[in-house]
Amino acid sequence: MDRKQLKKQHISQLILLLLIVALINFIGSIWYLRIDLTEENRHSLSDTSIEVLKDLDDIMYVKVYLEAEELPVDLLRLQRKIREMLNDFRRYSPEIEYEFINPFEVKDREIQYKIYKQLEEKGLIPTELQEGGPESSRKQLVFPGALLSYKGNEYPVNFLENEGIGGSDKKINKSISRVEQKFVQGMMRLVNPEVKKIAFIEGHGELDEYQTMDMMISLSEYYKIERLSINGVLGALDDYEAVVMAKPTQRVSEKDKFILDQYIMNGGKVLWLIEWMGMSMDSLSNQPSSMALIRDINMDDILFNYGVRINPDLIQDLNCLSIPITVNQRSGEPQFEPRQWYFFPAVSSENNHIINKTVSIIRTQFVSSIDTVGEDDNINKTYLLKTSPYSRTLGVPVEVSLDMLRRPPLPRLFNEGKQPIAVLLEGRFESNFDGRIPLEFVKNKDIGFKPESKHTSQIVISDGDMIRNYVHQRGERKEPLQLGADRYYSQQFTPGNKEFLMNAVNYLCGDEALIKLRMREIKLRLLDKGKVREQGVFWSVFNTVVPVIIIVLLGVILILVRKFRYSKNVNLTQNEKE
Repeated sequence: MDRKQLKKQHISQLILLLLIVALINFIGSIWYLRIDLTEENRHSLSDTSIEVLKDLDDIMYVKVYLEAEELPVDLLRLQRKIREMLNDFRRYSPEIEYEFINPFEVKDREIQYKIYKQLEEKGLIPTELQEGGPESSRKQLVFPGALLSYKGNEYPVNFLENEGIGGSDKKINKSISRVEQKFVQGMMRLVNPEVKKIAFIEGHGELDEYQTMDMMISLSEYYKIERLSINGVLGALDDYEAVVMAKPTQRVSEKDKFILDQYIMNGGKVLWLIEWMGMSMDSLSNQPSSMALIRDINMDDILFNYGVRINPDLIQDLNCLSIPITVNQRSGEPQFEPRQWYFFPAVSSENNHIINKTVSIIRTQFVSSIDTVGEDDNINKTYLLKTSPYSRTLGVPVEVSLDMLRRPPLPRLFNEGKQPIAVLLEGRFESNFDGRIPLEFVKNKDIGFKPESKHTSQIVISDGDMIRNYVHQRGERKEPLQLGADRYYSQQFTPGNKEFLMNAVNYLCGDEALIKLRMREIKLRLLDKGKVREQGVFWSVFNTVVPVIIIVLLGVILILVRKFRYSKNVNLTQNEKE
């Protein structure tokens, strides 16, 4: 082969290569393919997100306000994640359009204030940044959020997480991991603007609005939350998708029970957080021991009829939380040490249902065991939470004594195995009032009594405090803490309480897609800061120089190969001529 033929061959190969590249790019433009090799598919959208995107039949316009002249590195990471997520959305839906806006680009103070008020009124939460180091007096406001617009409606999305125990790094990383969830949650609200209503029942000594504040705020992202006293009014619950009864401490009247019963018969869902045993740590504040006795709230018959019995006992568990105990005094001040308090089991999820899947540790306080009763084929019963295998039950009456902290019982006594404390009931239930309608309602012709329910669901939890957040009393002001926060030790924060209860309410309301989105929280694997300080320069140089050396070596090898092949072809040509 002479030089001219060799040149033609190389040109043909180049043209063929360019055509192949062009064909691959053309196919890639109409058929998107991504291979995600990460363990949790962090670079792929969830099936729920894809379904929501494909349901869009109009422009979804996204205005992202996380933009400023100079952003800290952490917020730049969050901004980059938001941009990448929006680009991923556009691959599945051409209806997605977005822009990044600096709301304070205009330097006029009066205009800036008007913009600030407008964005705040629309639901975006500002964050104040310190510029130029801690000694600088200059501050900058940013809005780490976005406004979604769809068919004339708007929905605010705030990306920056403020919940949880930990530093700013953990909160930024949590925020980054939840970008997809926040966006898709907002899209779902705009695509289906009709908001379901949930009622927190009052009037029977239930936990008040301060004690359930964190849970109500969290649920308000998805539902309209109201507090309601039944007061014997027929149909008082008809407008609600689900109701929550959080730790009633007073007797529930037959009228209110009948209304709850008929609400369930008409397909209503209930989250019951019921305690039989009257006991709290406040009972031990001025005395070393107290008796836990049965609290008569008149609810045992209705739950029994639905297939559940909460037992009159208290569970002790070796796997538990700690409380402080005075061990000595120093300079007149008491010295405290943490000691295990077996009446506060730390519960791990059974991981046998979408409600409890991937849920963290859950705190409980003076919790009782649950049994399922009856053999009704129309009702499916699923235990959702159980204590550890190292548990035991103490039957009523139970003496609760702080002396246990100094003289703990023998571990071999905790041998009764796992004790159920939460159960899901699904199916068709029989009315608790079939044949015995309360006298107040017998003469009412419009009562519309139903002896059997539609297919519906209930969740029964034998710990009313599972939903309670602690409240700090500062003078006349009450400051609710985050659900799961420990009033004694910050390291005993238990996010599982909110995770489990949010999943429970979402499931009762038929919103399993929301649970799947929350389950998809991406775990960010962070660099070891100590190793970064020690070896950062070496690895920076290594990652810069080694790829260059590899490319140079490949170039040299290719040149040598081409030279060898060319000299071989020249020799063959000369031999043919001879």
